[in-house]
Amino acid sequence: MPDPLVLDTQMHGFDRITAAFVVKGEQTALIETGAKSSVETTISALDSVGVERVEWILVTHIHLDHAGGAGTLATRFPEATIGVHEVGAPHLIDPSKLWASAARIYGERMDQLWGGIDPIDPARIRPLKDGDVVDLGGRALVAVDTPGHASHHHAFFDPERGDLFAGDALGVLVPDAPVVRPATPPPEFDLEAALSSIQRVKALRPSALWLTHYGRHDDARNRTADQTCDEAKTALERWAAWARAARAQGDDDKQVARRMRTLVRRDLENDLSDDAIARLEQTTSYELNASGLVRYLDKKEQSNASG
Repeated sequence: MPDPLVLDTQMHGFDRITAAFVVKGEQTALIETGAKSSVETTISALDSVGVERVEWILVTHIHLDHAGGAGTLATRFPEATIGVHEVGAPHLIDPSKLWASAARIYGERMDQLWGGIDPIDPARIRPLKDGDVVDLGGRALVAVDTPGHASHHHAFFDPERGDLFAGDALGVLVPDAPVVRPATPPPEFDLEAALSSIQRVKALRPSALWLTHYGRHDDARNRTADQTCDEAKTALERWAAWARAARAQGDDDKQVARRMRTLVRRDLENDLSDDAIARLEQTTSYELNASGLVRYLDKKEQSNASG
């Protein structure tokens, strides 16, 4: 069995947009769970590769496409400890606020898209801080604080083998769409923190980056980890500049989203199939990215004005 092993959670029925990863030492860790709406796919994938026992369920952050299935999988694997950023831990114990926050974005589509989220017994959860080590026996995963996309975001780094599981810290890079796409959702996106996190990932000098959206970084194109980090930084700065220019002209977030769609599709349509574009846009929509960037820019402007 390959190690790490990439499992396709087939979020929203699409192939190769959201992954979970199996990492084995003497114990087995599952990194990311996918949404509850696709958790049976994740369980079937684990069964198909003979994973019968999981000692650790680790999530990079508590967004529903990464941790929505954690409570369900905790029931499926009663021996597992659930590792999550200390800021996110209370929201896996009682997910009502997390669910309500997402409902403000997705509205009536919540159940269809995400399928709910099951609470987790606090005794099963290990809140993780920056630098905490998850010992799998003969293999260690280090929690690396990587805010920006969300304040409760960790990457997980295997310093011996060089594998780094990046969550959404670098954005999105899916097969057949070899461009790094930022992930800047509301309500917590922070540009400075996100750029700093990219630099922190690069400074660790990982040999391989494993992105939840989707898979190993060089599956999309022959590129080094350093190049992927550089592309992630450039893409994030570019999208932020678009949003800043549109906002200066008085555009609201919906107008910013339309402007982004026009600019990005103009660059992509000559190089990518319609299917590749559709899968790319399933991972993070123009509307979500624009909303997060506009919210960030407005807060920054207010802070500067009051300071």
